[in-house]
Amino acid sequence: MHMAAVMTTRHYRISFECYECDDGQESPVSKTVIMSGLVEKPVDVFNFGLSHEAQIQLLQASQDALLKEQIQLLDEEVLYCPSCPDKKLTKNGKQRTDYYDVFTDHKLALPRHRCRDCKYELASTIKMVLGHNMSAGLVRLQSELGVNYTYRESEDLLSVFSRAKRSINNHDRIKQMAERVGTEVGALHRVESQILAAEPATELVVAVDGGHINTVETGKRSFEAMTAVVYRPEALVSNDKGTRHTLTSKHCAASALDDNQQQMINNTIAAALKQGLSPHTHITALCDGADNCWQIAQALKPLCASMTCILDWFHLGMKLHNIALPDDFKPKLLRIKWHLWRGKVDRALQRLETLMHACPPAYRLRLEKLQTYLINNRAKIVDYRSRQKAGLVFTSNLAESTVESLINQRCKGQQHMRWSREGLDPLLQLRAAIGSNDWNDRWQQAVRNAITTH
Repeated sequence: MHMAAVMTTRHYRISFECYECDDGQESPVSKTVIMSGLVEKPVDVFNFGLSHEAQIQLLQASQDALLKEQIQLLDEEVLYCPSCPDKKLTKNGKQRTDYYDVFTDHKLALPRHRCRDCKYELASTIKMVLGHNMSAGLVRLQSELGVNYTYRESEDLLSVFSRAKRSINNHDRIKQMAERVGTEVGALHRVESQILAAEPATELVVAVDGGHINTVETGKRSFEAMTAVVYRPEALVSNDKGTRHTLTSKHCAASALDDNQQQMINNTIAAALKQGLSPHTHITALCDGADNCWQIAQALKPLCASMTCILDWFHLGMKLHNIALPDDFKPKLLRIKWHLWRGKVDRALQRLETLMHACPPAYRLRLEKLQTYLINNRAKIVDYRSRQKAGLVFTSNLAESTVESLINQRCKGQQHMRWSREGLDPLLQLRAAIGSNDWNDRWQQAVRNAITTH
């Protein structure tokens, strides 16, 4: 006679346990089972571990249990009425209140305290007690998504993360948080421009550029927003093949305000100080040739030992590349570029003058604009070829395209986008902060200011 095989199954239980610890002795306070289930043999990745939905449920239950314990601590302190001397507040039921975390929403019950004599009642909502009813992590996530994607795209992404459409993540709220945090980042810049560099740099590179944004302003098509990136030359590294360059350390600055570049100058100074600007630092400034770009770069000159101003080869090369001429005249334009690459400005201008007289009249206007551009930036055109051979910076594209990363990716991805200067500036402040090295160290201060000053 054969005995029937005993079927055994494995189960799991995840518990939340709260205990007090006194001189190394643990005393249980509460224990709650927050999730349980059957441990099944995996057959594919669909039943291996917890599903996305189950992970959200685990977070929900874990947070609910922890928040409940924390709320009880609010009820342990003896509270007194501010109007009635030595009059203790008495318990007066509980107040239902909402709290929103990164992936979960929570309904909480806070104790109410009231004075029997004057009827004064202590604040009993999460927002009144802790300053806000959204976690700092959620505010950070909303603001970071809001400056990288459209507000409606950000809303959709947060719904995917949370596996639910949450009212706290509506696009208006995301816009509001992105603007608040960005505004506070701008305020921090004004303070940071007064700081001293902790580790003085021997040399810094500053690349300044601008980008045009479609505007909502009546009678105008666009306005220009400014960006800058500051880094040490040694922070620019290339891969094994030398085909891709990255920056291991940098600080960015940006501004959309029409204030004669004051905010942009202030932010660029703060970025340079963080990178080690000192009275002994030599600065290499790269600009596209526009006066407003040079104005920003030149603002650093009184703060450093010396400055080399270079017309960015990337922009100079694009100026030449964008001039369309008949095929018979293209070799002459390439010869002009050859002289400019070697820093021979006078020879390039001579050949340009000859080309202007030889080519058809229809093409002369664009050549005259090139001539004016070269004359205005004559002193900043260097021997690019020699600098390249010596391993010295001569173009800003090695520092990545700050206009592309800070402005175009968010502001020009869809042609229907229209912006005001005041609406765009907070987003640029936040994008510049995220693009810098110290955002992980600074986000808490920016978020704290954003949720406590509004």
